[in-house]
Formats: sequence, structure tokens, C-alpha cells
Amino acid sequence: MNTVTMQDVANLAGVSNKTVSRVINNEPSVSPATRDKINKIIKETNFQPNKSAQSLAAHRSLLLGLLYDNPSSAYITGLQEGVLKACDNFGYGLVIHPCDHKDSDLLQNLRQLIGSTRMDGLVLTPPLTENKALLDFLDENNKPHVLISPLDQVQSNPLVFTDDVSAAKQVMQFLFDHGHKRIGFIQGVRQRSGTEMRYQGYKQALEDNGIVFDKDLVAPGDFTFESGELAAQQLLRLDKPPSAIFASNDYMAAGVLKAASQLRIPVPYELSVCGFDDNPVARFLTPTLTTVQHPVTMLAESAGELLIRQLKKHLEPPHKASDIHSELIVRESTGPVNSQFEA
Repeated sequence: MNTVTMQDVANLAGVSNKTVSRVINNEPSVSPATRDKINKIIKETNFQPNKSAQSLAAHRSLLLGLLYDNPSSAYITGLQEGVLKACDNFGYGLVIHPCDHKDSDLLQNLRQLIGSTRMDGLVLTPPLTENKALLDFLDENNKPHVLISPLDQVQSNPLVFTDDVSAAKQVMQFLFDHGHKRIGFIQGVRQRSGTEMRYQGYKQALEDNGIVFDKDLVAPGDFTFESGELAAQQLLRLDKPPSAIFASNDYMAAGVLKAASQLRIPVPYELSVCGFDDNPVARFLTPTLTTVQHPVTMLAESAGELLIRQLKKHLEPPHKASDIHSELIVRESTGPVNSQFEA
């Protein structure tokens, strides 16, 4: 069977090659009826656009880059899924590249990567979003980029983020509404947007509810299961332990559940536990975990589209910043405060 070409699609639709190209690249100036007709023919003939020919015609590689430095496989999968959705919608390919943000050769390696792939632009994730040398390098080389959840959300770079302050306050208010007043908090890696914003939300919620901040109820963590377990042991061995613990991510919350089990503290009857992210593990823990659904895939898709809108001059210019909302998911790990903790 002969390979279907763009000319074949154009002939069947009774339009020019340029019109077919505009439809493939989601460009304007094509009527809805013509667009639907061409898309139907593309689907029926299983036409596959030639990426090399498209990139030559556009004088671009039609490739985006996704850079990440994060140990969470669920987070990485969500990022990839989201940016790929945006790429598919606009006819782009994606280069996915892990980085060590502390590597002294980061910029040299990135220069080689950009040179070998000719990527048109980059999506950056934390903690790479805080690497000033990297951001300066991209600016100096006129390489368009979009940031996902940077610590500084008031800047000139296009970015997408979630309001983790409000999301953390929602978790805390949920616990307050269930009678909890002495609530422990486990931090993540410091100087990360998620850590700082969730900690800020924790403290604001205490203030809003007239509860004095107690530094003894805050324990350090690094987003790992092990750090959550250690932090929970620290909190639960206090002379007056918390009746609830809010961990900055689900892996640490899972560590809290293990520590509670080891200390023979039943959840949620004597201790309520909340996490953050709605990682797949949250649904399979015993008990299942109350957490905040962090829309990683939606963030990544928005970042990809934001970047493509920078690259495609005919599209509506992107907004500088886009706030995407999170949602509290209530499961079995939380309940009313036990009478022994009531004031």
C-alpha cells in the first residue's frame, strides 16, 4: 500500500497543501467545516505528517524539551503525559531529559543537548526553576522557556503554578472542622515552592483560627518515605503529641502511617493523617490517604501550550502566569478528634 501524502489529503479534500498544513499545525484561517473535513480524511487515510519536512518548512525543529530533577516516578509520568498532550495538539515532538541541578557540568551538557536536538523551547520543573545560572543561560541564548511552579511567582518568565498556600489552608480548615487543634506539620525540601507555600498555608491557617504557632509541632522532611517516618516519630513522641499530622507530600504521609503503626497508634481514631499530591500510592495505603490532588498533568499540559504559543507567532499571545487549582480528596486516614485531645 502506497504511503498517503499531504498532496493526497489535499486532493481528497479539494484544498491546497497549505490548507492541510494549517489544519495539521492548528493554525487559524481555516473554516470549521473545512477543518473537520480535512481531519476526517486524515483519520480515514491514516495520514502521518512528515516531521522532518514540517520542521524544514517552518525553519524549526518542532521539538520541545522537558527538563526535570525529581525522584518521584508518578510526578515524572504526570509531567510527560501533560507536555505530550500539548505537543500532540500542535504537531510537536518532545525530548525528555533528566538533570542534576547541582551538577557543575549542567550548562555544558544542556548546551550539547540543545545543539544536537535543536529544541525550539524548554519546560523547566523544580528545582531547575530556581537555578539562576540556567535561566540566565537560556535568556542569553534566546531559548524560550516556561517554568512550572517556581519559588518566585512574580517574574518576567512565563510560568504555571498551583496555589499551594490556599490548598494547605483547605487541609488545615478541614482538620479544624473535625475538632483538631494540635496539628503537626512535616516540611519538604526547603527553598522549593511546594514546601514553602504549604508551610505558609499551615501557619496562616493557625493564625486565622486563633491558634498560636508551636515550632515543636513542625518537623523537617525531604519528601521521602523515610523522612516522613522519622518526622512522625519525633512528633508522636512529644509529651503532648498532635492529634493530626499534615505532611507536605504523600510519600512522607505514608511514612507517618508506618510510624503510627509501629507506635500502636490507630489511624484515624487517635491520629488523623493528611498528605499532598494525590500520588497513586494514596489510594492503596491502609487506611487510604486524605490528600490534596496536585494537578501535575494539567500543569504540564498548560506549560507546554504556553511555550508553543510563544513559538507560534500566529497564536494568541500567552498569559505570563497561569494558576491551576487543586482539590482536597477526603479518604479514610482522617476523622474527628479523639476525646483525649479535646481542650
